[in-house]
This record gives sequence, C-alpha cells and structure tokens, in this order.
Amino acid sequence: MKKLLATALAALLMTAGCVSVAPLPTPTNQPTSTPGQPPTPTATLAPPTATPSPAPSVSAGPGGTPPTSPPQTPRASVDPTLAAQIDAVTATVPAVRELRATADVPYEFISRDQFRNDLLELVDEDVPVEVRAAEERLLKHLGLLPADADMEALMVELYGAQVAAYYRPDNGRFYIIERDQPFGASDKIVVAHEYTHALQDQHFDLEAKQIKDPFEGDAALGQLAMIEGDATLTSQLWASENLTPEEFFELLTEALGGLDQDPLEGMPLILRRQLEFPYVEGSLFVNGLYDQGGYDAVNEAIQAPPASTEQILHPEKYAAGEAPVAIPLVDFSASLGAGWSRVYEQTVGELGIQIFAGGGEEPEVSIPGLPADWPHAEVAAGWGGDRLHMYEGPNDTWLIDWQTAWDTQQDADEFSARMIELVPTFQGHVIVEPGSQPDSIHFLLANDVETMDLVQPPR
Repeated sequence: MKKLLATALAALLMTAGCVSVAPLPTPTNQPTSTPGQPPTPTATLAPPTATPSPAPSVSAGPGGTPPTSPPQTPRASVDPTLAAQIDAVTATVPAVRELRATADVPYEFISRDQFRNDLLELVDEDVPVEVRAAEERLLKHLGLLPADADMEALMVELYGAQVAAYYRPDNGRFYIIERDQPFGASDKIVVAHEYTHALQDQHFDLEAKQIKDPFEGDAALGQLAMIEGDATLTSQLWASENLTPEEFFELLTEALGGLDQDPLEGMPLILRRQLEFPYVEGSLFVNGLYDQGGYDAVNEAIQAPPASTEQILHPEKYAAGEAPVAIPLVDFSASLGAGWSRVYEQTVGELGIQIFAGGGEEPEVSIPGLPADWPHAEVAAGWGGDRLHMYEGPNDTWLIDWQTAWDTQQDADEFSARMIELVPTFQGHVIVEPGSQPDSIHFLLANDVETMDLVQPPR
C-alpha cells in the first residue's frame, strides 16, 4: 500500500507540473557552477547534480521526543495566512524525516518570469558557450536531438515550465514559484520536498562532495537521484500522515485533469527522461532502502551515494558495490592532425544508453511520474562502463570515439546488434566493432569516410 501511495503521489506531482528541484541542478556539462543555484538549462548527457557528504549524527529531540522545526522566516510580503500554511508543513517535516532542523530555513515566492531570468543569467555566467554548443552538436550527431533543435531554448522551456520550487544550499533558503492558483495540497507536498532538502543540507552538507569534474555526468545523475529520491519519499510520507481525505481528493482531481495534457509532450526524450529520472527511479531506489533499513539506511546512502545510474536502476548492484569499469581511451588528437582538438567527453551510463538504444521509441502506456517499461531497455542492462570523446577539426569535420564495457560477451553482442540497427539514425559514417578489452564494444562515428580513415585503417 505504501509503495502504491508513493508512486501515485509521484504521478500526481508530475501530471500537475509540480516538479520540485534541489539542491539545484548545476549544468550537466558544467557541474562546477555555484552550488545551489536554480537549474541551468544545459543538462543532457551530464545531468544536474549535487553530491552529499558525511555530517553530524542524527538524533531525536530532547528526551527522545520527535525532532521539530524552528519557526521559519518568510518574506515580509507573504500573506500571513499563506505563511501559516507553509510553516505548518515545515514544522512537521523533521519528525517524518527523522532529522532535527539545526537552523532556520527562510523561504520566499518568486514569479515564473523571474525564475526564467535566473536560468538565462546562470547559462551566461556558469556554462562556457563552447561547451554547451559542443554538447548540442554531439546529441545531434547521435540522433538524440533534431538537427534544427536549440538545446538551450528547450532546456529553458522545460525547466522554466516544470520547476515548482527549489532550495539553495548557498543561502539555506527555498524558493516557491508563484502560480495563479490557491495554495493547495500539491503545494504543501512541494514545500515538504524542499524543506527535506534543507534538512539534508544541514546534516549532510550537500555541497561538500559535489562532483566537480564536468564530464562525469552519469555519476552526477546517480547522486542526484539519491537526493531527490529521499526528498520525494519524505514528501510522500509527509502527505500520507498530514493531508486530509479532502486534500487527497484535490490531488487526484488535479492529476486526472492533467492526464491528457502531458506537460513534457514534444520534448526530446533525452531531456524529459533526465528530468523525470531523479524523481521516479530515484524514488523507487530510496523506497527500497527505506523498506530495508528505514532512514538509517537512507542516511548511509546519502553519505556513500550511488556511483552510477546503473546502481539506481539496479539497487542490488549498489548493495554489492559494483562500480563502473574504468575505460581507457586513446587520445586521437595527434592522429587527427593539425587543427583538430577534443571538444567534449562524457560517461553516458546505463540510463543514457537506455535512451540511446530506444531510438526514439516510447512505452505503449506511460503515465508521467510512474515507472514505465522502456523499449530496448534490456540492451543497456548489462552496462559495465563507458567513455566517449568527441573531436572537431577544420571545415566542420568531426569524430566521436565511444568505448563501452559490458558484464558479459552476450551483453556486448546485444548492444552491438542494436547499434547496427540504429545506423540510419546517425549523421555520418559508422563503425561498430569489438573493443580493446574483453566484453567491450568500440563505436566510431565520423562526418565522412575520409575522417574515419584518419584513425581507422581502411577496410
């Protein structure tokens, strides 16, 4: 029953457009921006992330009483009645999450236009234009973005419309995006979600272990799924204990009213899956930890976060400590000659390969916020590790060098066969061959045969 409630509430929030983001996505291809800022719209193969670290021990209130929250400090312009509703939520979250609030957590409302402006400013300030552009070109070469797509505009549209609130670790404050509706049940759940991030930050210092390498996107997304999964679970548990039957009916009505209006419809799959993954699969992962060991197990996982999206998708691999395989790649810069340089690199990970292998196909039945059976997901399920480099040279020439490692030769063969099926979706000349290590596949994609011949003997 608890799992049913959890997935139902996730669906309600997704269909209502109440995605809540924190500790806020740094750009996927530039995770070194100021931690805790609103999500920067460049997340694709390398996702938004914040990495937790060890922190003070968790304890109940004095005498074993449930931990409570200190009074909050809303912005002065917040209506007192609305402030009282928010404070009523934040006062009850610590007991649910079993973490004492150690400091005040102010909040304020901002307009959606202001939020979009913040996104645009962060793009300009925090993400090098050349890195954003290189990632966009990569995704187009791989057939993951339409040739005429503007990734930055798509990300601003996606996050600008879907984010309902966010928490900033740099100032310990959370922000609620104003909407033209009365403050209702879904808003309370969003507040509970964001306040959970504040508790995480106070006890586990969300910035301390944040991944600084801009090209470790898969690990970053695995960690983000842990953080968002915890906040999603906590907000669901909070709702089950604190919402009235009338408020649950309100949530149901709101969700049913939006089922035929998927807010993510029309977005490239690579973008929408990366937005949903931390909440949907992350919630399932954390639910499993909670079922096994309560919040003690969740706290341990925050301090030793998943190393990959594979560990989120297959929790038994997290439990077994099955880390991604290190992939050595030869630097082709010298072989390619004058004017060539490596402009992008990334670990795609199991989720990225799952999206890639899908070839644009989607589940026959898919309800926003709920797990789905993604076509060809089995192709990615044997992932062991990968590394991708993209080079660019004179006259718009380019080359993608991608090495993947697999658990078994059968897994490697399955991936190879699917890549060959997808050849018509790629731009350029393709080679799929056995890799340099056992159970590995080497994928090369270049703008033409002449470019490929610079690193691969003619066949």
